[in-house]
Amino acid sequence: MEILAHPEAGARRLVAEYGDRLYDTACRMCLDDELAKDLVSRTFVRAIERISLFRGGSTLYTWLYTILFNFWRMERRTQRSEQITFTDELPELPDERPNPAESLAAKADAAAIRDAVALLPAHYRAVTVFRYFEDMSVPEIAKVLGIPEGTVKFRLHKAKKLMRRKLAQTVCASSASNGNGNQT
Repeated sequence: MEILAHPEAGARRLVAEYGDRLYDTACRMCLDDELAKDLVSRTFVRAIERISLFRGGSTLYTWLYTILFNFWRMERRTQRSEQITFTDELPELPDERPNPAESLAAKADAAAIRDAVALLPAHYRAVTVFRYFEDMSVPEIAKVLGIPEGTVKFRLHKAKKLMRRKLAQTVCASSASNGNGNQT
């Protein structure tokens, strides 16, 4: 492993290769930009300090996400708060469609989905972020979270159900504000 032979160059490569992905995941999980930066920094410090303990039982990517998740879990324990913070700085998805109406509808849909994910309880939000934003498999998520695969599957199922309910409420509220869905 390069980092063992050349610690400084290896650490730079590790950050360059995984920094953005870890940061994006941390932002989605904790919904706080400053906390996300702190969690990613702590993750890299811990990984670099303990790289000699990495045995290759998983990918380096999975190992880093496990460290990140553990720091996030510890942070949540210290806060003991289930409050969700909404920010105006949610990332916008690029939309290359030329039709402005379609573009507006797509942005509204993406915002509704981000809001629905943000409203999930933390343990459901974590599996949702790992599965759908990080494209991790159920076994990878189970390994990162240290829970059985069946629990991951249940949480994904429950998260989808909660999100469907929230999105349905959003659609109903939108229809009601537009005159019960009737456009004039």
